[in-house]
Amino acid sequence: MEYTVNQLAALSGVTKRTLRYYDQQGLLPPKRISSAGYRIYGPAQVDRLQQILFLKQFGLKLEEIKEIVTKPDFDITPLLERQRLVLTQQMTQIKGQLQHLEQTLAYYKGVENMSDTEKFEAFKAAKIAQNEEQYGTEIRQRYGDEAVDRSNEKWQHLTKEQYETMQAAETRLFANLEALLKQGTPLDLDSAQAKEAFLAHREWLSTTAPFYNEAYHRMLGEMYVADERFTAYYNDRTSQPSANLLKEIIFHYTKVDEK
Repeated sequence: MEYTVNQLAALSGVTKRTLRYYDQQGLLPPKRISSAGYRIYGPAQVDRLQQILFLKQFGLKLEEIKEIVTKPDFDITPLLERQRLVLTQQMTQIKGQLQHLEQTLAYYKGVENMSDTEKFEAFKAAKIAQNEEQYGTEIRQRYGDEAVDRSNEKWQHLTKEQYETMQAAETRLFANLEALLKQGTPLDLDSAQAKEAFLAHREWLSTTAPFYNEAYHRMLGEMYVADERFTAYYNDRTSQPSANLLKEIIFHYTKVDEK
């Protein structure tokens, strides 16, 4: 079936102006131009428009979309499968949060009891989902699915005391990083604050990483400065950027396995 600009706009919900713009940008040229000078779109162009709208929904810019869809070997299937996985994970997370909210509401209304462990289950599940989305690919490639799954399992079943211990370790980490940053340069990596920052970070990691070793710690140190998501996590929690300082501390207190 073929469509004019007006017909395709009505079908897709995309404005006529936008369709013309996509044509001008080489993103969605029509199948042909009619003898009367109208743009005519065929099945391939309808598919292309749907793909463009999907990729926009994924958060891509038009320049990025054009680069992707104009490749001769372009196949949207892997992108759709990846987004399906993301949405499925989000649905699972939202469902879990809703269940936790309902349970908590019943608890505060005095309808049912709630253990201390249950009070924190949803927060831990949300943290796992967030970590998977942000860092899962890199960690799984390096340590394998089994090790990461064991780590997630351990995190999910943390007791209230273990969870609070992790939070306290992270608090000590940032407090000591802040103290070091305020000392100015040159930084003394042998100082009590630097050593305490390292120990706090090691404790924080070891709580949920059964595969922890110094090589793993160093690998994370490298990622903290190489990946802007890691960098932002640390830099945003101190008055001055601290990701590079943490890497230096990690490397100072760990050794390279030369075997």
